[in-house]
Amino acid sequence: MTGWKRPDLGWVKVNSDAGFCSGDCTGSAEIVIRDHDGVVLVAAARWLDDVPDALTAEALAAKEGRELAAELGYQRVILESDCQSLRSLLRDPSSRRSVIGGPCFDITELGREFGEFRVEWVCRGANSVAHVCATRATAIDRISFWVESVPEWLRDLAVRGIAAKDCNPASDQ
Repeated sequence: MTGWKRPDLGWVKVNSDAGFCSGDCTGSAEIVIRDHDGVVLVAAARWLDDVPDALTAEALAAKEGRELAAELGYQRVILESDCQSLRSLLRDPSSRRSVIGGPCFDITELGREFGEFRVEWVCRGANSVAHVCATRATAIDRISFWVESVPEWLRDLAVRGIAAKDCNPASDQ
């Protein structure tokens, strides 16, 4: 299994993931932003209502991650998703004709706000910290947002837990 790889110095990685329930057309968007050391800088989870499918949920999660990175002023950003279909759409100029054309347009066009911006696909194992954040958004607790004071459970996850399995140590670079 290929793990989460550190970005170069001066870059951040925005890992996004989504959950989707077809029974009631709801989902959740999860975002984790980490620096070149793998340290969680910011994380967020948000409940989504009226989501038609999993691909739309993934696009909304990626869009939220891009927006959060821009709002926090990061300039060198890699957006990572474990959804190959989304990555393909984001790299294809004709994606505006897709069912998720609106979010795709927002992600690519608003990505121009950064000094440098890339979209990459990663395997689910390399996106596990964002995936675990999914449990934090529910229909009752609709938004969780951690900036400047990342909770201990998330720091531990990134250092010793699942992220320890998905993050390549600096000596491996």
